[in-house]
Amino acid sequence: VLFDAWGRQQQVLGRAQGLIADHVTDVALYPGGMAVATPAGVTFLDEGGARSLYAFHGLVNNHAYTLAGSGGRFLVGTLGGLSILEGGLVRASFTTANSGLRHNWITGLLPVGTDWFVGTYGAGILRLDETGLWHAFPDATAAFEVNPNAMLASGGRVYAGTLGRGLYVYRRDRDRWVPW
Repeated sequence: VLFDAWGRQQQVLGRAQGLIADHVTDVALYPGGMAVATPAGVTFLDEGGARSLYAFHGLVNNHAYTLAGSGGRFLVGTLGGLSILEGGLVRASFTTANSGLRHNWITGLLPVGTDWFVGTYGAGILRLDETGLWHAFPDATAAFEVNPNAMLASGGRVYAGTLGRGLYVYRRDRDRWVPW
């Protein structure tokens, strides 16, 4: 649902308007457009119209849960792993079978500097560096769930909402997570 500056509903988008599915799990803005995550893939909306990307095009899994973009890269977290898009094409995909990813279900993504913090449903939080290497956090890579799209960075800290473990807070200056 699109709203105006006063909070009034302006438009409802669904399959009839070009989305690949009616259920939406995340929305991310990028220069000139908007990406919409759905259980059937990702739809990109811009001045050229609507176009969708799904497993047939190389997305690691159709069920997209979370989206994030930074520096020409766009990440799609899915039920089956993580895909990295550049120039509108899938350039890499990570699963537990081909990487240091510890759980395939990706529920949160956040660019932090040149790295990406990746929230999972079952393995806590991991870090993906700019070279494609996965790193565990001694105090946050564990058997817990990060809630869908519950990650935020602000003022030198990263916040991750969890299912049953409260809020995890990462202090970048100390390189440490603390549960609250």
